[in-house]
Amino acid sequence: MTAASTAPVSAFLEQRLLAELQAKKIVIWLDADGAYTVFVDELRRRAEARQFSTPVLAFRGSFLELMLALRQEGSTIDKPPLLLHLPGFNTESIRKTPALEMYECGAAFQQNLATLVREAANGRLPLPDIEAFVTAPDLSLEKADAWLARAGSASLDTHAEWVSRLEAPEFVNHLTGTSSERPDGAIRALQARAEALFGTDAAWFRKMPELTEAVVAWLLCVEFVHDLRRPPRAPDLMRLQSLPPPTVKRCQAEAARLRQMLPEQYRTWALGVEVWLKDKEQTDPKDLGRIDTFQFEALSIYQGAVAALASGDYRQALHWAQAHEASQGFWVQHEPPRRWAWALVGEAASLGVALLEAPRPLSGVTSLEEAVQRYVESAAAVDRAHREFEQRFAALYGPLLPELTALDQAFEKLRFAHSDWSDRLARDFAQLCRQTGSLPPPEIQQRTLFDQVIAPLLGRGERVALFVLDALRFEMALELQEEFKASGVNVELRARLAELPTVTSVGMNALAPVGREGRLFPVIKEGRFEGFRTGEALVARPDDRVKAMATRSEGRAPLHLRSIAELLETPAPRLKSQVSRTQLIIVHGQELDEAGESGLGVRVFQDVLRDVISARHHLELAGVSHFVLTADHGFLLGRGRKAHSFGARGQAQRRYAYSDTDRMDPGHFTLPLSTLGYEAKGFLVFREDTAEYDVGRPPGSFTHGGNSLQERVIPVLQLSRTRASRETGLRFTLQCETAPGGPGVHRLRVRASPAREPGQAPLAFASSQPVDVLMRVPQRADVRVVPKDIIGPGASAHAGSVRLDAATHDWTEVSFVLEGAVDERLPVELVLASDANVKASPPAFYSVSYVALPQPAVTRAPATSASEAPVSPKPLGGWGARLGDEDAGKVFDHLERFGSLNEAELIQLLGNARRARSFAARFDAFRDKLTFEVQVTMTADGKRYERL
Repeated sequence: MTAASTAPVSAFLEQRLLAELQAKKIVIWLDADGAYTVFVDELRRRAEARQFSTPVLAFRGSFLELMLALRQEGSTIDKPPLLLHLPGFNTESIRKTPALEMYECGAAFQQNLATLVREAANGRLPLPDIEAFVTAPDLSLEKADAWLARAGSASLDTHAEWVSRLEAPEFVNHLTGTSSERPDGAIRALQARAEALFGTDAAWFRKMPELTEAVVAWLLCVEFVHDLRRPPRAPDLMRLQSLPPPTVKRCQAEAARLRQMLPEQYRTWALGVEVWLKDKEQTDPKDLGRIDTFQFEALSIYQGAVAALASGDYRQALHWAQAHEASQGFWVQHEPPRRWAWALVGEAASLGVALLEAPRPLSGVTSLEEAVQRYVESAAAVDRAHREFEQRFAALYGPLLPELTALDQAFEKLRFAHSDWSDRLARDFAQLCRQTGSLPPPEIQQRTLFDQVIAPLLGRGERVALFVLDALRFEMALELQEEFKASGVNVELRARLAELPTVTSVGMNALAPVGREGRLFPVIKEGRFEGFRTGEALVARPDDRVKAMATRSEGRAPLHLRSIAELLETPAPRLKSQVSRTQLIIVHGQELDEAGESGLGVRVFQDVLRDVISARHHLELAGVSHFVLTADHGFLLGRGRKAHSFGARGQAQRRYAYSDTDRMDPGHFTLPLSTLGYEAKGFLVFREDTAEYDVGRPPGSFTHGGNSLQERVIPVLQLSRTRASRETGLRFTLQCETAPGGPGVHRLRVRASPAREPGQAPLAFASSQPVDVLMRVPQRADVRVVPKDIIGPGASAHAGSVRLDAATHDWTEVSFVLEGAVDERLPVELVLASDANVKASPPAFYSVSYVALPQPAVTRAPATSASEAPVSPKPLGGWGARLGDEDAGKVFDHLERFGSLNEAELIQLLGNARRARSFAARFDAFRDKLTFEVQVTMTADGKRYERL
């Protein structure tokens, strides 16, 4: 027979000592009660016979003998493994002995005998039996060994013998994987084993007679009680607090394993326990821990986070959101709308915290240079957090989100807080401009950028790519900076102030070298800026700017790429040939501004930034080693912006007005053009806040032209490598397959992995790089793919794309919807962002969620062929046919299918604000004819229509 069976407590103690010796090397055992002398003497005998791996020394009345024995064991400097037993001493009395030096060199070890017996017997015998034994008089190690050995001896009851040998995972597997009909003997044995492993008792089994239900409920309740930050309130749970730590740990491990291995059954069990537990344990979410054992915990913390958002306690809301993201809570992971809601709460809380950390960024500022620096250091983070929140909102918001009304109110208050912050920042900057003027020093002027940044690079013979990106806001460059740094590029990001007004015709043309001795010569017609004169030439169009830049770059004519799309679509050999024939490459990118002006901004901004990253990479492979990315202006992003009248209709643009005379309107400030270094007469009038002027159409969420820092601070992002990158030959493959859909979403699985030629070794560095995959509907620009959620190692979702970890072989599951103003089923295509030739499509067609996407503004009407017949309007259908009203039909068809519609979406759906107002006026006339109720509420964004 083994020592573990004949002396189980001693065997348990020996294993603990070996672990301590392995970790600490020199262990000083302070045995104050002398309870282990016989055990240690046996260890010494075994050590001398080389049956125990570590030398054992013991004090047996003579310190002289002990010191001599220690000398034979070698220097303590080398720290050879050693166990020194000192009976009768504790941490105080040892200091008065010659063994003090040895004590201070080693690690003290103390072991209470009763605690040792409890831990050794835990999981073998019921807790009451263990407690009765250790509290009996004359407890000794020898008695404990004999008692526990008898308890573990074979039983005449075959059920009891078999069950008593089951470890916790085997026991739970047996309970949850077999029929509930068991012989009486087996049930009694299983109950006894549950008492030994998990601490269950007779009172618990009387409350829940069914064995599996009782044991699972006990496991969940133990986990719940020991995750609470306060004592439980339910009387049945109070005694669970006193369970020994090993028992608690065993219960927690099995509860977690049930969630992972049997999620559907776990859900049923947990909801069943919740029925009698929920009312007793409803609590403040701050009392709950990190584990959502029960659904009411997940709901309580979510409600608490939403309430914290609404009350302005953003740090608490962010703490809960981050804790849930880290814990990957069971209820959140199995309810996609709840995951989306938590993602939105996290983004909103991040914005709120950013607002708290930068309440008045320009406080104490006395110069434009200092104002720009303060914006870069603190305020830009607020604008980035706001954009990222609105991007996630556009992708994830919908009627399936839990607690939607409370969530709407929290978001509304947050948007008001951000709007107030933006107005304060704009007013503070306007006041600074009154005091110091609005023209900054040459070092941060937009008009000097070419001469100060581009010309020196060209003068050194460098090949330079200049990206002039319409509406690239400074905070967007912060995101690009992070991406480029991660890819090993040398990055330098600086800020400049855009020229006024912050419109494309000013900023884009000022980036060309059009100044003379620091002065600009604007061309203004009817209050609108058209461009600048340089000598006899007018610089007003992209080609004009390229010509102006060519005059400052000696030698070959610049290569002009008119859009990011043109660059990405140019075949690599052709692009390399074009680059080799020039020194300056100029890339115009209007995609950000076009998206913002069309109303699609937050839905596609992220896609455009990904395209910019890909475009730079394409040029680098073509032989360009230096890059400069800059913008003509930034923009303001917000909802519910007010429009104010100014003078006669048409006198004002959205964010500025031109005046022949000085003005003193309240809430405005006026700048003579001459103070801006312009050779022109007249004045520019700006609002002090972020509101717009009334130009005959409702304000959108995207605007620019004014003097706010969001509009004026532009990035100058310089990128370089010591040596231009070369094509590595690395390729990736894409695989995708269908997956079962969820509530309101489609799903597919995708994975990317390095492609290797036969015989090629794996490239570890390649698989460590993230892979961006675009999602689109082929040949259909009118339908967008919107990723809602993504589950997979190292994966993340972005607008219109997903980022995968190529180092894993696991599938990544993507939840998504198709959005468009069509009623069709369409295929989806996945394309590598870095190589458009690598594609994959799941073998399925997906329905389109009706969303009236705004279309980009058309610059000129297309020519109409005589052979093209006009398209007949579609006949009325659905609610349009029933009500005899096309616009009402569109609205009620949408509400019947999607559940809600806000005022901005109503305008998009019907085409213009006039038709939306007309519908609102007729709304009550349709109510009695509907088969469902519609509730109308007022929000910060206007009316919201919601199907009940």
